Amino acid sequence: MNEASRFCTGVEQVEQAYRDIRSSREGLPYEIDGVVIKLNVAEQRERVGELSRSPRWATAWKFDAEEAVTRLIEIEVQVGRTGRITPVARLDPVLVGGVTISSATLHNEDELIRKDARPGDMVIVRRAGDVIPEVVKSLGSPGGDRGDAFVFPSTCPVCGGPVVREEGESAHRCMNPSCPARIRESLFHWGARDSLDIEGLGSVISTQLVDAGMVTDISDLYRLNHSLLAGLPRMGEISASNLLSALQHSRSAELQRFLTGLGIPGVGRVVSGLLCASFPDLDSIMNVTVDTLEEIDGIGPVLASALFSFWSEPVTRGVVDRLMDIGFELPNPRYDRSGRHPMKGLTLVFTGAITMPRSEARRLAEEAGAKVTSSVSARTDLVVAGPGAGSKMTKARQLGIRIINENEFLEKVKK
Repeated sequence: MNEASRFCTGVEQVEQAYRDIRSSREGLPYEIDGVVIKLNVAEQRERVGELSRSPRWATAWKFDAEEAVTRLIEIEVQVGRTGRITPVARLDPVLVGGVTISSATLHNEDELIRKDARPGDMVIVRRAGDVIPEVVKSLGSPGGDRGDAFVFPSTCPVCGGPVVREEGESAHRCMNPSCPARIRESLFHWGARDSLDIEGLGSVISTQLVDAGMVTDISDLYRLNHSLLAGLPRMGEISASNLLSALQHSRSAELQRFLTGLGIPGVGRVVSGLLCASFPDLDSIMNVTVDTLEEIDGIGPVLASALFSFWSEPVTRGVVDRLMDIGFELPNPRYDRSGRHPMKGLTLVFTGAITMPRSEARRLAEEAGAKVTSSVSARTDLVVAGPGAGSKMTKARQLGIRIINENEFLEKVKK
């Protein structure tokens, strides 16, 4: 047992123990960032139980992070593997909690505006959780004259692709799926189940392909050959053949999967489904106006503008053009030229067990014009319930929402 550990009875003794250990932390032969309070009676531990990641009978009480004052030299941006653009403060080096800090995160645009930190300012910095350096707030310029407020770039500093901030999000993101800063993540997303569903193109292989310089653009995937793939660590002849076969098969993927796989911020399976239901082919989607996009239920002005920007910018349009040159077919079964969508405008929820895979049921519903969500609310129009349906069906009954079974659902989508 650690010599600083002690047995406490009541809240006051716990608080005193916290204060004592906090005041003596500098003299300890190791670094600590707080204390852990535990119940020591087995029966009480069993009574309060555990969460999925931690027990309820043990909780951490962190010390306040140490702070220091230094000068903010300049603000730069970094592009993460998901395309997220983060402002970073370059600082005069300062010692904080035994570590010399020369840069600190400013998180996002909202935080930057709130803290009003500018080049030349004196700022308070700390290590959040005693780990990540961050700027707490600005103290202004010693001379009174301050630099200009930082303006987020409209193009990615790495690839030159368009940068957008999604509606309701705090982060700016590069929209280019082939941006060098995010290419690993883009490859993994391209091969994911809701995207092109390319078996074998997981995170490990994606990383190996990028690190080996074999893929610098999504379209490079379709120029790989057997000898190159088989030479990768832990790949082998059979795995290489399987991946090449999966890549070849993906060329005939549906348009909805293709759009999802591009990783356009704000465009997942639902939005790509809305686009496919509204337009017959990729060419129509790429040449649509902002006003027409805004007329689609579920696409607001911010997303419409981001989509228009994606198709208009040479960098991101070039990614799509290179993929199309490879020979993608992109059938679009969601677009019904007759205008018949038996479930158009309905919001639907599945609950309980059904005989078909849930992904297949979702596909059928979306092709029939429905929007599928995971939770029941006042906006839900229909609930498809199978054996074992629980709280969702109960809530649907309370809200007076119509409930049908799987056979009734299949009859509706096949009309």
